[in-house]
Amino acid sequence: MSNINRKQAFNFLKKSLDNFNFNQKAENCSNEAQTKKFLIDPFFMLLNYAHEDLIPEYEADFGDRVSNKVDYAIKLNRKDIIIIECKKLTSKLTDKEAGQLSGYFQNAKNSRIAILTNGKEYRFYSDVALANTMDSKPFYVFDIENYSDNDIEGLLDFDARIINVNDIITKAQEYVFIEDFENTFFKEMTSPSPEFLKLIHKRMNFKSKYNEENENRMKELMNSSLFKSLTEKIILHEIKSNSKSAGIITTNEEIQAYHTVRTLLIQNKKIPNNRITYRDQKGTFNIMVDDNQRKTICQLKFTDSSKKITIGMNDYPLDSIDDILKFKNELNDKTLSLIRMNHINYSLFKSN
Repeated sequence: MSNINRKQAFNFLKKSLDNFNFNQKAENCSNEAQTKKFLIDPFFMLLNYAHEDLIPEYEADFGDRVSNKVDYAIKLNRKDIIIIECKKLTSKLTDKEAGQLSGYFQNAKNSRIAILTNGKEYRFYSDVALANTMDSKPFYVFDIENYSDNDIEGLLDFDARIINVNDIITKAQEYVFIEDFENTFFKEMTSPSPEFLKLIHKRMNFKSKYNEENENRMKELMNSSLFKSLTEKIILHEIKSNSKSAGIITTNEEIQAYHTVRTLLIQNKKIPNNRITYRDQKGTFNIMVDDNQRKTICQLKFTDSSKKITIGMNDYPLDSIDDILKFKNELNDKTLSLIRMNHINYSLFKSN
């Protein structure tokens, strides 16, 4: 891996994507070959792959099944390859297309990453759940017409100068685990199983018989008001625990800055006020969506001598907390992209 300055690479990739002119290129894409030429090939050029890096009609290890060739393969080194299945721009990427790619993936040795694309949307798959079997859900999706800074940050992992398959697989494993945990927990919260309710009832101090009446009563209690109350209690508990164990002290200035950011954001009707949270950690004060560190809106770094706010990849010095008002638009855009990302991920979960 070369010593590429990631921040500079991010800024260059962002500028290149913004100048990609998708609509103009899309006018020439009525079939798969044209989609490859005008959209898919140039997209991988943005990631610093040369034209010769994209090996067309790659047979991999299909044996006698010569007709089963994947559209492209990228050889990263002597052992790692990425396989890419391409569809024409007007094609909708569905389970059927993913199933076709899965067949190639299973027969292609040394491939831990597979990409399904129609030139607009790029779905990245691995075999996190079961070795040598492509996961049913992509661990990362990039839409060239609808992306956030977080999306660009994820795409940068696939830059030819930076890519490290082991690091990507580790991130994919973390993503799949967290998504599976969140989705499973969400199901349990919205439609609790008898086993879950029995466990809660058993651990309650208020002793009563577990019956249908009490089960229904507990189900009625499990609503958004309860979860909001629990979230506030958990945040307070974490603040106290972190302060005791790590010497973290949440200052009045940090709380004031949090309320300033929150007030700016909730003026936008698309941003629900109960989704803006914070978490104080050693060295940084993070303001997030849904108390999820993967959805960090901004970071505050306040010391006795300086104040700084970080939004995405950009650092801004603050002379006073009121200076946060200057970044209203950037904070809004960042928050909306994180909320939109959550909606896209949930939609993918529902569709699969």
